[in-house]
Amino acid sequence: MSGKTLQNRPERPEVFLSKHLIGELIGICVEALPHKAFGLVGGEDLYHPKSLYPCVTNLRNTPEWKPIFESFGEFYGDPDLGFVISPPEVDRVLKIMESRREAFIGVFHSHRILPAEPSDIDIALSSDSDLLCYIVSIVNPSAPEVGVFRLNGGGFVNIPISKGIRT
Repeated sequence: MSGKTLQNRPERPEVFLSKHLIGELIGICVEALPHKAFGLVGGEDLYHPKSLYPCVTNLRNTPEWKPIFESFGEFYGDPDLGFVISPPEVDRVLKIMESRREAFIGVFHSHRILPAEPSDIDIALSSDSDLLCYIVSIVNPSAPEVGVFRLNGGGFVNIPISKGIRT
């Protein structure tokens, strides 16, 4: 993927999510029900997200991607589990980010059945360890859970969320 990414990595990283942005992220994921929500995250730097860019084109069920998802087991036979954003949509969003002087800092998606942590397929298909992965579990839509992770080396690191620092 092209686009501006920042590699500012403090010793004890935290993501500073405003109450407004947490609410927007949860709202996007709940509104997408019964389907998966997914998109890109733009921000000032890696730890200061500013904007969410919901995406709509999902290549998950194309002949190229469907067998990859299904190779992760029977669970992924459900055609609405997983996502792959089309390159033209990614390019369009990256241009919007650039026009707003934002960096491409992450990807978000909802988990409708799983907890707010990366699945095996999330880890396997992550393409850039310099991006953060925002996951919203909406197993219980009235009590969603949000997690932020750095996916790399076949595993993940939980990045703490500092809420309410910026409103």
